[in-house]
Amino acid sequence: MIIENKLADGTGVGNGVKKPRTYKIDEVLEHFGSIGKFQMRLVLIGSILAWIAAWRILFDLFGAKNNLAWSCTAEGLANGCTFEEGKMPCAIEENADLESRLRSGEIDGMDKGAVGAGLFWEFDKDTADHSIRSTMMLSCSEDWKFSFASSIYFIGAFFGVWMFGSLSDMLGRRLTCMISLGMCIVQAWVIPFFNNISVYLACRFFDGAAFGGFFLIAFVLEVEYAPPKYRNKVGSAFHFMTSVGMATVAIWGVIFKPWKTYAIALAIPPTIMLPVCYFLLPESARYYLGKGDDQSALAMLQKVADVNGKTVPEGCQLYEEVDEKTGVRDLLKRLSNGLLIRCALINMFGWFMTSLVYYMLWFSAKSLAGNIYVNAAILGIAEIPGRAVAFVLMEKIGRKYTFMGSIGVGCVCMFVSIHDNAVSRKIMYCIGKAVSASLWAVIYLYSSEMYPTKIRNLGSGIGSAAARVAALIAPFIGDWLEVSPIVPYILVGVLAIICSGIFMFVPETSGKDLPQTLEEFELLFEKKTDKDREDEKL
Repeated sequence: MIIENKLADGTGVGNGVKKPRTYKIDEVLEHFGSIGKFQMRLVLIGSILAWIAAWRILFDLFGAKNNLAWSCTAEGLANGCTFEEGKMPCAIEENADLESRLRSGEIDGMDKGAVGAGLFWEFDKDTADHSIRSTMMLSCSEDWKFSFASSIYFIGAFFGVWMFGSLSDMLGRRLTCMISLGMCIVQAWVIPFFNNISVYLACRFFDGAAFGGFFLIAFVLEVEYAPPKYRNKVGSAFHFMTSVGMATVAIWGVIFKPWKTYAIALAIPPTIMLPVCYFLLPESARYYLGKGDDQSALAMLQKVADVNGKTVPEGCQLYEEVDEKTGVRDLLKRLSNGLLIRCALINMFGWFMTSLVYYMLWFSAKSLAGNIYVNAAILGIAEIPGRAVAFVLMEKIGRKYTFMGSIGVGCVCMFVSIHDNAVSRKIMYCIGKAVSASLWAVIYLYSSEMYPTKIRNLGSGIGSAAARVAALIAPFIGDWLEVSPIVPYILVGVLAIICSGIFMFVPETSGKDLPQTLEEFELLFEKKTDKDREDEKL
């Protein structure tokens, strides 16, 4: 840690003159002591944004649910309509063939342009407005679009984390967060008023892109304003609230069963949060310092001090070595650094495996029989113990070994799930959800602590993009399990073993200052902490 004593004009120190001292931002935050009202307010805003993100991710779970009551019409029965308990009409081969015969003109006296819904089968009138599936009345040949809605959400998130990650490092965290939140609001209000599948899919794409902005930025802001020893607590609180959001989305589904009412209800929270963020969300002091505007950075720290009832160190001057450029080009220039290449690739694989395990369990949880709302709540609640365990372990053994241990337990869950036993498999799903939740808590915090400030959001965004790729694959693995209940578990289990092993080659970040430059990033590979290096200089 570099500490200098000099006058503001650089001329030296005269007799009786107070020596100004340069501080790193983490030193100033540590000077304030524990987290105060400023950080708690930021945690509250971040928690609400985390809830909103969780609700938006699972929108399709209830908005386009496929457990609706239906029956064959008299016309359908006369032409061979088939009913099977637990299946939607188009999932039954005979019904899909029936609609194909209609379109080919094999059934006389009927409009070739008609669809099976409403003609050969009909949904229960009491629940017909409970799902997009039953109100948009698509043909069986277009039924895949409903399933594609979840995938296109993650495609949007893939592009969103890149776009908003770069923008936040160029335009600032606060402005970028509000832009992405505004995008979320617009599409959220469009969905319930346009009964069109193409519009719905487009909205889900932009919904995912918005998630890639405000969710990641809210987390990074919380971490950047937390003193080093409190980052784990702040990061764990953020992800704990995400799990609460996953569990409580079922409440929205129970209260607002008509899907349009459900969509409107979920559009209200982000709409309220936009003015809240405008008035209360701060800009990152590290962003200002990275841009060379140390006066604005110091002003932000003074604001932290005022809100928390603290004082900025007398004669404080901020010091961080910063690079001149930022963005994708800046990141590519750093690829000549072998340590950064190694960490970036391993980090991306960690994000990929975290997402793959998490969403594979979510999309393949068809063995959990019972009420869809109860199941969603159980799966969300199962994440909370995982977050708590991750918090404790990150304090005790650090970020790296917590991740390695968690992915190892996930590997065991995969191999145990090979056994075709309903009870053991359900238990493994719950344990797996807890483990995957702990992986999210670790990988988000680990990434935010590893990359230099100028590419922190972009670096985390690249990892998050890898996670979205895994999220796209996960539904197909869930479908694969219906054909081969063994191979997918073995495949993911082996990948989990590899992931755990290669994390031996990345540094531990616990108890260390956030790196501002590439040189400070390289110091993470030293065994000594920042406190140890300062003690040596003293």
